[in-house]
Amino acid sequence: MAAQPPTSQSSTSDKLAPADFQARWWSWASQPSGSNPMSDTSGRFCMRDQPIEVWLLAGSLGEAPVERQCRVPASKPLLAPVVNLASDVASCETFMKSAQGEVLLDGSTQTLTKVSATPFTYEARAGNPYGTSAGRINSVGCGLYAWIPAPASGEHELVIRGSANGKEVDVRYKLIVGAD
Repeated sequence: MAAQPPTSQSSTSDKLAPADFQARWWSWASQPSGSNPMSDTSGRFCMRDQPIEVWLLAGSLGEAPVERQCRVPASKPLLAPVVNLASDVASCETFMKSAQGEVLLDGSTQTLTKVSATPFTYEARAGNPYGTSAGRINSVGCGLYAWIPAPASGEHELVIRGSANGKEVDVRYKLIVGAD
């Protein structure tokens, strides 16, 4: 694993604060197991239920490595978690002590945003892979995230590698960025 690149406390998008983007990401990632983007090994579910402000990408549920292909609108920034957790303050503090990783877009290292324990609320769906009940969930989230400005039209390779508390992520995307 490469050394952790520099992190910053602010994202490259002024549109969403950490509580807001974590709420959107965890709502998106809490879809039923049969159509969940986290357990998707091909990318067929990457377009499902995307929010308006940003295009969300998924890590994995522990199976590694994962390769996916995903079509992305040309005008949306990307949000890719390297490693993340929705739990409580104490668990986030422990998790973040070992959090490290990198995101590469076409071989170029992307700046990571380090998010310490942040309260947020998200919508979980029945049958999600995390074992949470369906409905509004109040949680505390943390992690390393990459905010990536909207890539140019065409094909791109995005690599997400990270680890924290024994959780390993190794995902490679072929992104096909097209006109909106």
